[in-house]
Amino acid sequence: MPRPLPKCQALLGLLVLIWCPAAPVTAQIAPVDGLRDNTPKVHALINARLVPAPGQVIEKGNVLVRDGVIVAVGAQAAPPADARIWDYTGKTIYAGFIEPYSSLGMPAAPGRNQGQTASGRSETRAEERRGPRHWNPLMRAEDEAAELFQPDPNKAKALRELGFGAALVAPGKGIFRGTSVLVSLGEAGASRGVIKPRVAQHLAFETAGEQEGGYPNSLMGSIAFIRQSFLDAQWYTAAVSAYRRNPAQPRPEESPALAALSAAVAARQPVIFEVSNDLNLVRALNIAREFNLALIVRGSGHEYRQRDRLTAAGVPLILPLDFPEKPKVETPEEALDVSLETLQHWDMAPANAYWLQQADVTFAFTTDKLKKESDFPAAVRKAMAAGLPASAALAALTTIPAKLVGEENRLGSISAGKLANLVVTEGELFAEKSAILDVWIEGKRYEIKKPAAVDLRGKWEFTWTSNGRSESFQLELKGTPEKLSGDLVKDKRKTGLSRAQLEEKKISLVFKGDSLGHSGVIRLSGYAEAGVLHGQGELADGSAVAWQAKLLEPFQEKVAEKPKAAAAAVWRKVHPYGGFGRSAPPEQPQTLLVRGATIWTCGPAGKLENADLLIRAGKIAQIGRDLAVPAGAMTIDAKGKHVTPGLIDAHSHAAASSINEAGQAVTAEVSIGEVIDPTDINIYQQLAGGLTTSHVMHGSANPIGGRNQVMKWRWGAEAEGLKFAEAPPTIKFALGENVKQSNWGDRHTTRYPQTRMGVEQIIRDRFKAAREYEQAWSDFTAAGKKNAATLPPRRDLELETLVEVLRGQRFIHCHSYRQDEILMLVRLAEEFGFKVGTFQHVLEGYKVAEAISTHGAAASCFSDWWAYKFEVYDAIPHNGALMHEQGIVVSFNSDSGELARRMNYEAAKAVKYGNLSEAEALKFVTLNPARQLKVDHLIGSLETGKQADFVIWNGPPLSAYSICEQTWIEGRKYFDRAEDLELRAAIEKERAALIQKVLAVKEESAKDSPAEAKKATD
Repeated sequence: MPRPLPKCQALLGLLVLIWCPAAPVTAQIAPVDGLRDNTPKVHALINARLVPAPGQVIEKGNVLVRDGVIVAVGAQAAPPADARIWDYTGKTIYAGFIEPYSSLGMPAAPGRNQGQTASGRSETRAEERRGPRHWNPLMRAEDEAAELFQPDPNKAKALRELGFGAALVAPGKGIFRGTSVLVSLGEAGASRGVIKPRVAQHLAFETAGEQEGGYPNSLMGSIAFIRQSFLDAQWYTAAVSAYRRNPAQPRPEESPALAALSAAVAARQPVIFEVSNDLNLVRALNIAREFNLALIVRGSGHEYRQRDRLTAAGVPLILPLDFPEKPKVETPEEALDVSLETLQHWDMAPANAYWLQQADVTFAFTTDKLKKESDFPAAVRKAMAAGLPASAALAALTTIPAKLVGEENRLGSISAGKLANLVVTEGELFAEKSAILDVWIEGKRYEIKKPAAVDLRGKWEFTWTSNGRSESFQLELKGTPEKLSGDLVKDKRKTGLSRAQLEEKKISLVFKGDSLGHSGVIRLSGYAEAGVLHGQGELADGSAVAWQAKLLEPFQEKVAEKPKAAAAAVWRKVHPYGGFGRSAPPEQPQTLLVRGATIWTCGPAGKLENADLLIRAGKIAQIGRDLAVPAGAMTIDAKGKHVTPGLIDAHSHAAASSINEAGQAVTAEVSIGEVIDPTDINIYQQLAGGLTTSHVMHGSANPIGGRNQVMKWRWGAEAEGLKFAEAPPTIKFALGENVKQSNWGDRHTTRYPQTRMGVEQIIRDRFKAAREYEQAWSDFTAAGKKNAATLPPRRDLELETLVEVLRGQRFIHCHSYRQDEILMLVRLAEEFGFKVGTFQHVLEGYKVAEAISTHGAAASCFSDWWAYKFEVYDAIPHNGALMHEQGIVVSFNSDSGELARRMNYEAAKAVKYGNLSEAEALKFVTLNPARQLKVDHLIGSLETGKQADFVIWNGPPLSAYSICEQTWIEGRKYFDRAEDLELRAAIEKERAALIQKVLAVKEESAKDSPAEAKKATD
């Protein structure tokens, strides 16, 4: 006998029964108005060819559906007695498709958006946002598409007609855009249409419009904002937890946005990152790796360029199929305007999915970015024509998106227990003439297209019975499916078949004349089912007849020999390098000997005539005359040539995808190193001028700008491979007209500061804040960092960077012109106890050279730029030489992609305007910038133990007639003029071939155009 429950437990059980409704619960039930809906919800889809999942086929089977759910699948699945029968003989059933990235029912994205947004979003209704908001309007992580979603019947119908039964609806505004919702594409309302809310957090590298102002307004600012926001979300979680443990301390400010990010930053929720090109794909991967995000990427169509990286990362993709339009190359002028990169991408884009599939990269297809959803089937066929298998295409529409949205247990394949989302086709799914007949969504049928007339053509065995007498004959039905004619097989008599009509499965045949031994009109009517015709009729004499016919031989249409299936696109390592790309780093000879050259060492040895340079494993081993040739060494005969260190540009903006983050006055958190474009042809062109190292800097829009990046131009490497890892970090400061916005044109500018006095004050204020920030962390660490009840300081990337400056770990390079501002920064730096590394431009440096020298700063200036704006009216070309005489380390810089290709000519100007020796002038673009960047122990001169960065010239390096023949970095040859000439010929050949390919496609399409067809008949 069971023991009675204690009174407290019995009472608890009673309360549970009262307060906890039994499952399942149907919410928001509308009151009955009129008769209840009694539509049958049990269906049997029979006699169809079934494709339950990619690679699986049941030639003839049934799908049984009850209350919107599949209950049985297969050849043996017998229809229940209460089922409505749907005979799909000759048809194929697939799982319903899933659209993994849609704007269906979302408010419109801002029209002014300067960054990446999903395209094609249309205004549906006004958006309402309430509650506490983040300080930055581009932070919308707390937005939920499930709350913003309103059904859009027209767009849902358009997707449904393509075979989609469900769609992931993504919000389209902001950098952090909020969470998506998985919705059904049936005709249910907003609440009943939601399958799953809060599927994933969505991000994009969006920016604020420059006209409206706001932060961030650059790609690097967007990246910094994402990084800071994820750090803030981690901090917010820890801070809220600490406050709950110890409410006596200050309460963290309420932030729904940061709270909404907690699941994503803890990898409990996927993050779908929208990117516009393959470089931004790499940047998204880097962010995901840093924060251990569960990343999915909405791609751009350029992913084939990064397939190895994607394979290693194991990140799934959502691929748009908006292949580029055919380039305009009909005239020579148009062809000249089309880059080789454009031609290559046009050629390779359709094979994007094929090459990703070959590399085992997981991807789903989306209609997003297409101008018209109706173009989607043709785009899928185009991808298949480039080599993508049909099974992979089907997976990209069904099983893979089901897994991406976390609903593989309910969607994506045909099996018992899953939602009855089905696609019924006439013919193979991806065949050009195939048609989608029906789409079933959660057990409800949507007719997309009426089935075509049943094709009765072929040889039939007719048998009829009349008045107890049977008669048989063979009849061949010919003509078209809509209009049949017929002849008796092996019989001289004419059938006289005058009419054959078919409506769905009902048939009507009429024979006239002396046919089949009967004079007059014979009428037959009946049904067509599974290769059998049967029914009733009337002979010419009025006798009733029962008849049937069996198909002996189906009609075979005579067609020309089918062309061979399109071969997969030919793979090549495609990078938009203008044809000068490399698929791998150049070979590094173990031992290299450059013989018989005039060597400008820029070191203590000075200039050596008829000397040799020995390099081992990328480093200089020895310099001297008549060096012995080591066994197996690669040798270069450099007699009559000149060899210098690789040239160095101390102020460059080359290869930066964005230069200024002007949204705030202080942007020390942003980094040029995160927006380097390794495909920028400027890199190769600068190598052709002997330049091997560049200091790529943030722009001059801010008193305190972003972090710079020292680069080695290892052409062909990825962005990370270009970074000069050994170089100490630097930061850009700026003074003068640029930062106070006096020269920003007619744009309305309200950003502080607006005066030179304000510039000094904001720099001073931020260094004070950095000191306080450093002290806060010191106090927290001293109190016990592991004390979970203590509110931790918030990590601030801007202030962390300025702390590095205060500690001497990061060096300031300051844009400057006027003497008063140069002195101001010197005094401010001495007040805070750090040194300015280098004054950039420093066009009035000659006026205060003694103060700069005493402070210990360097100067990197233009050789002969002056009077291009008001604050540089006092610039003179002797500036560099005059500062050099005061003991300042001086370099000449380019600040220009064009000047950077001929820095040797810039150095020569120090001879003209300052009477420097040629050897000393050459140091202005070699050793001196290396000293400014604190890498002179590695590069800048040709000395034993240094990295083998050198240039071979055909004449004296400062001569305007000399040409760079070879450029080497760390013992690898990155530029060779002779090879360059060969590459140019190869590029022209490739361009010509691709242009002819484009023209061939255009000519073919022109033949098929209505205008051309009309001409042919005129």
